[in-house]
Amino acid sequence: MSKNTSLDFDTIYSEYKDYIFRTCILYLKDYHLAEDCTQNVLIKIYRKIHTFKGKSSLKTWITGICVNACKDILKKKKYMESVDETISDIGTDFVSQISIAEAVMSLPLQIREVVILYYYREFTMKEVAQITHTKLTNVEYRLRRAKTLLKEKLGDDFCE
Repeated sequence: MSKNTSLDFDTIYSEYKDYIFRTCILYLKDYHLAEDCTQNVLIKIYRKIHTFKGKSSLKTWITGICVNACKDILKKKKYMESVDETISDIGTDFVSQISIAEAVMSLPLQIREVVILYYYREFTMKEVAQITHTKLTNVEYRLRRAKTLLKEKLGDDFCE
């Protein structure tokens, strides 16, 4: 690997390490699994940085790697527990909105991932479709379904 690519990875590492970790914890709901997954994602990025073609943004490409790594862990471990208490350690708005976080985390994986990517990671619907390798209409449907399910779980006070 050339020195230039290594410098690019150093920049990616410093700019995206926390973002990757937070994405992992949103998917995995476990602090320690998220740490392990973050390391695996960073290694994969280091090994595959030369394959990035720029067809999407770097953030979208990295998120795709991250999401796939999380899905692999969920499949292998069948890991579907309630929200881990350590989620407050990441310093996000979840501390004050734990009931919403628990409701989101209880959604089925395909719906939850769209909610996380669209609302929490602020990707466009088109980018979410790219990351999840699905059609834009499926993303739109999953977001509507998520709103319905969250309204059922949280009541009429849930704001859309």
